[in-house]
Amino acid sequence: MKLKLLFISFLLFSVTANSQLLQKNIEFAQAHLINANLAQVNDGTNDVVIASNLLSTASPEPMLKRLQDDGTIVWAKTYDDQTLANARIFDITNYFDLIFMTGSVDVNGVKKVFVARIEATTGDLLDDRYYDIINTNFNSTGLKVIVSESDATGDGNPNPGLLITGFLGNCANADPSCNFNEGFALRTDLNLNHFWVTEVESSVSGSLDYDFVNGVVETSDGFVLTGSATGQGNTSIQAGALAHKIDFEGNQVWDSSYIFGNSRDVSVDAYYDSTNDEIFMLNNYSNQHGFGVTVLDNANGTINASKSWYVNEVNFTLDFYGFSLRESLASANNLIIYGYRREYFDGANTNQTNIIIHEFEKSTGNQVGTSYQYLLPYQEPTGDDYGFWDSQLPLIYYPDMALYDTSVTTPIHYAVGYRNGDSATGGFSNIEFMNVDAQKMNACDHMSLNFTANALGTVNTITNVSSALVSVVESAMAINGTAITLTEDSCSNPLSIQSQKQFNIKLYPNPASDYVFLNEDIDIKKIRIMDITGKKVFETNSYLKDGGIFIGDLSKGIYFINIETRDNVSGNLKLIKN
Repeated sequence: MKLKLLFISFLLFSVTANSQLLQKNIEFAQAHLINANLAQVNDGTNDVVIASNLLSTASPEPMLKRLQDDGTIVWAKTYDDQTLANARIFDITNYFDLIFMTGSVDVNGVKKVFVARIEATTGDLLDDRYYDIINTNFNSTGLKVIVSESDATGDGNPNPGLLITGFLGNCANADPSCNFNEGFALRTDLNLNHFWVTEVESSVSGSLDYDFVNGVVETSDGFVLTGSATGQGNTSIQAGALAHKIDFEGNQVWDSSYIFGNSRDVSVDAYYDSTNDEIFMLNNYSNQHGFGVTVLDNANGTINASKSWYVNEVNFTLDFYGFSLRESLASANNLIIYGYRREYFDGANTNQTNIIIHEFEKSTGNQVGTSYQYLLPYQEPTGDDYGFWDSQLPLIYYPDMALYDTSVTTPIHYAVGYRNGDSATGGFSNIEFMNVDAQKMNACDHMSLNFTANALGTVNTITNVSSALVSVVESAMAINGTAITLTEDSCSNPLSIQSQKQFNIKLYPNPASDYVFLNEDIDIKKIRIMDITGKKVFETNSYLKDGGIFIGDLSKGIYFINIETRDNVSGNLKLIKN
């Protein structure tokens, strides 16, 4: 809280300005730019630093680029340690004229969480460390870093520094087939010297061991950690949503982790409402193929069922996932979710990772205004360990893809997404940098979305998630920065995306017991029905409006219907069989 007050005081003496709406494409020739996240520089400017990894056939390289609020690049650098390998950056944060980044680096074949301190004015590297948590044989990766001025030692004095969260285990990447995965929270000072590290794990083990921490929010008296915790579901071991609080010295306060979905749930971000002393926790659920918010009491972790919810898109289209939870530009009573849509067929191509923006009321979860999807031609590069769509939803990595800028006269949100480059030069992944106003819009191509909020209902509490302080050893690194050249273009003229054929097919009745029908007489290419695990239970290449689709042989439960027409419109609907 002291940091927040200090930051507000600093802004009162900063120069404010109006920022125009923009959308810039940032490209590096002959290599993918992936894992995009961003932070604002609080040094009196309105500049933004975007982090990503440069992925080519060689070893990946972390990359930072500082942009003015009009998208103009101030500097861009890659960072490499010649004595180590496979350095990757997964999150950054800012403290006045300093940028801190975290990720992983290979040391003698073992991944180590690293943190680097960078001069924000020039991009020059000032200091860097990697950390052995528990012992030198365990792999570890940092996924999130925030600045805190809390008392980390219990002596009553503030300790400005960092809190880094991530995972460690006996496999290089968090893999459910490993017999040891757990999360961690590492507290350091601004010089990267550690105060303490806490491990977070569930005692449940078996075919799935998926404990990790991917995010953190600071409250008035501690840190609330998000991620995944392993629990016992109704029939099998499952990954549940982590809701775990530690105090400023790393000791456990409470745990309210739970299972809601059918396979893998994950909490991905959180917002602290200091007025009501509540935590708004953003989650993605496997059984709903979408996002939701759980509201918890900061003092004891009790879930407020009347405020907790998940969404359905009104046409039961699937696979909208939340990544970042931010303050609303329009009202203190609302919050905004930024995320990505897994797939969207634009009439010619199936595009991935389009930015979605959804505003909701804190008290009810109801949608505020129109939600939007920003339309960009993009398919993820394959074969990356941290690709979003190797599974139904991202299992580990949820970067900070949006920030709330109050340093300008008219506050705006910045966000990062992706766009494929020119196919003639390889079609590499580019970074898309954009902002939106209080109506969640800018001048570039978008489509409207609408969601309905549903009560979260009963959840299965995971009773055996705990945390404890463990040992840590830090070592110096030798990262060097190299200036690079990036190219930019803008969508000041809207992006030339082909005319959109929106998926307007609806299913009725729903719920149903015997037959379901489509609202239009459609020339069907294929209809598939999948159960909640993704197993195909029905397929046909034809549909007659009067005949419908017979579902009487299906068991009661939730199913997903994929419909593809002969004029190349495709979409997914949810069916409830009763």
